[in-house]
Amino acid sequence: MNTAEKMPERYGMKASAANELPVKEVVCQCGHRICDNEGVIRSRCVKIVEGGALCRCKRWVEVPVAGS
Repeated sequence: MNTAEKMPERYGMKASAANELPVKEVVCQCGHRICDNEGVIRSRCVKIVEGGALCRCKRWVEVPVAGS
């Protein structure tokens, strides 16, 4: 079971509706891509409430988080 596909259903969203939201790519000042255009955040540390992700250069970068 892929939990990434099951998560939107758990929170009352349809999986297709979650995938249709437009997301812009987020790149840190150091050049590392934090969030791609599919909405995948490539960071181990994410602050859901604040909408930030920790880059590998140790900067907090604002990323789009669903529901915020």
